Amino acid sequence: MKIFNNINIPKKYKRSAIAIGNFDGLHSGHQKVFSKTKKFARRRKVKFGVLTFVPLPVMFFNKKIKNHRLVSENQKFELFKKYGADFVINIKFNRIFSRIVAEKFIKEIIYKKINPLSLSVSN
Repeated sequence: MKIFNNINIPKKYKRSAIAIGNFDGLHSGHQKVFSKTKKFARRRKVKFGVLTFVPLPVMFFNKKIKNHRLVSENQKFELFKKYGADFVINIKFNRIFSRIVAEKFIKEIIYKKINPLSLSVSN
């Protein structure tokens, strides 16, 4: 499984099926999102990717929260691999990123940089 720590992914990873979310642990809801996204990817013969954030936004906005995760970052990546992800886009959630409005995030990052064939959202 390939891990990208920025949104500039190679062309062969674009037009993929992407699951986006914090994924602080892979509970049954996350697993369902992964299963459906992976199934779509296999039917369309495209890669299955995960877009996630580090640190979790709740930890970024509330500095008093030291750990809001069920698993560590490394464990999270191992779970992504276990559930069949071909690649991960691990976006650094910082002050600059936190100021991007939703419309710009969709147009400039999701559409122009990642350009997925399918996008599944989890919370």
